[in-house]
Amino acid sequence: MTPVAQTAVVQQPRNPLTLRGFVVLGICAYVIGFEWMYRHWLSDSYGYFGFDYAVPPSFYLFLVRTFSIVPSLWMPVSLGRPSQLAYWVLYVTVFIPSMLVPLYAAITPPAEATVFAFVFLAGFAIAGFSYLFPLARTRPPRVSSHLFWFVVGGFGFALAAWIVVLFHGNLRLVSLSDVYGLRSEADALMEGSHANYALMWLSGAINPMVMAWGLYHRRITVFLVGAAGQILVYMALATKGSILSIVIIIVFYYTIRNWTSRFGPKMAMGAASLVGLLCCSYMIAGGDDNPLYSMFLFLTFFRTLSVNGLLSAWYYDFFSHNPQTQYSQVTGVNWFLQYPYSNPIGVEIGAAYSNDPTHDASAHFWATDGLAAAGLPGVILISFLCAFVFWVLDSASQRHDARLAALVICYAAYNLANISIFTSLLSGGLGLLIVFLYLMPTENAVPA
Repeated sequence: MTPVAQTAVVQQPRNPLTLRGFVVLGICAYVIGFEWMYRHWLSDSYGYFGFDYAVPPSFYLFLVRTFSIVPSLWMPVSLGRPSQLAYWVLYVTVFIPSMLVPLYAAITPPAEATVFAFVFLAGFAIAGFSYLFPLARTRPPRVSSHLFWFVVGGFGFALAAWIVVLFHGNLRLVSLSDVYGLRSEADALMEGSHANYALMWLSGAINPMVMAWGLYHRRITVFLVGAAGQILVYMALATKGSILSIVIIIVFYYTIRNWTSRFGPKMAMGAASLVGLLCCSYMIAGGDDNPLYSMFLFLTFFRTLSVNGLLSAWYYDFFSHNPQTQYSQVTGVNWFLQYPYSNPIGVEIGAAYSNDPTHDASAHFWATDGLAAAGLPGVILISFLCAFVFWVLDSASQRHDARLAALVICYAAYNLANISIFTSLLSGGLGLLIVFLYLMPTENAVPA
């Protein structure tokens, strides 16, 4: 292991039991705050969407609460591998909501929801198995820093130029309420052009990597170049994630830039503080009548923290009664197996549960690549693949300071919580980032 890599992992917590206690305490507070916001805001404002509130039997509620908290006993306390950040993001935004929301929404009976929760707990534990294995010994080719960034920058510039040429008459900034109109126009312009790959590689890999490198090295100009690239993507496709990525990278930069040995407590307490802020602000505001405040609640609690739990319930219920795909939705597998539906998985689910035939209920990989493909056994199977992807990512990036590598993949981790793992790897940017981290020359770590 090189001295640079050691800078990210040698910081050992002085009081590991105390730090573990802060992790458990933070997650307990997060679960309490999450349930309060669900009962008092989400079920009232979005019950029509599927977030009903049915008082569950105490026994099942005790079980899912316990399942929610149990992973806090093994979640990484220090940041030694970049995938540990992704594991934490999945814990807070996918796993815990998928424990609680299905039981409250009552889409399936409490016993069935608890069975799903138990299997998901096992799958989530499997996803963390990669930390039990040593990383692969890698010998990447020697590439100069100038050549590496010339190639990456040239590739990014070419993709951006392609977007400007294709969308030159349709690039504009729109409000969040008008994104669907611009997105529909963009879909028409992109038809047959494969420009979606340019947009996804830019927004999912190249621009986030440039922003991360700029923040890590405190080069504000470089960061602004990456941010401008994300704004360009938003002007073309109106993807809220491209704008949100700027905020995500800044937040994680301040989370991990100093104490990597206290990363776990900071993540747990940060999540607890966020839902605590939401609870307090809602009690003080007395409602969500203000449009800006309502949008804030929607983006944070509905879109980021809760919707994955509802999607888990939808996918589990739908594929318990309808044909599973056996991975025929994956390119390559569909050469041998016939896909059983006329629409993509997300549209099939959205049409079934929202009564909107155009609603795309795309979800995290445990739903799309697990439940949809093979039911509950699929959750276990895709968890092994997740563990392998984590191991490959960590092996490819082991020469770098874990803070830099984690910052580079933090937006990809957010995407992983919302799309198929195959899509994330092939077109969502995660696979490209693994290659970049493998080839990127080792640099001196920035002092904390």
